[in-house]
Amino acid sequence: MTPSDPSLKSKLLAALRAALHAQLDALTSMVGASRDEATNAESRPENKYDTRALEASYLAAGQGERLADLKQLVAWLDALDDRPATTARLGSFVTVDDGEAEVWMLLAPQGGHELEHGGARVQLVGTASPLGQALVGAEPGDTVTFDAPSGERELDVIGVA
Repeated sequence: MTPSDPSLKSKLLAALRAALHAQLDALTSMVGASRDEATNAESRPENKYDTRALEASYLAAGQGERLADLKQLVAWLDALDDRPATTARLGSFVTVDDGEAEVWMLLAPQGGHELEHGGARVQLVGTASPLGQALVGAEPGDTVTFDAPSGERELDVIGVA
């Protein structure tokens, strides 16, 4: 896949939507099971050292937060159009060369998700992250520099879609 493929953004968005909807369905089921476990009579403490119910409620709360975040991301992605961009912005696919391979990134409200599609690896990169901040406004041919946990890194921007 190349940045110049006109249908590439549509294909990648469709694949991301399908993957995140599947994650949303799975997480919704897990949250329901966690809440059932936390409120089940079997989870009541048998003595003052029994923390099963407390642990189950922490798990349910954490998964509930993840579910809310994922719902927001899915809603944003569902509303995103596939108009091409020439400058990297929220909703743009940016192709970079990290020195080892080409990597596709979607600038999104939140990052942390990844997808393999048609030989391309697509990462969602939050625009608030150091990498996302460095990429916003970049154009093909630019080199962006950002602070990574391993130190300062440079990426060459190959394309924006």
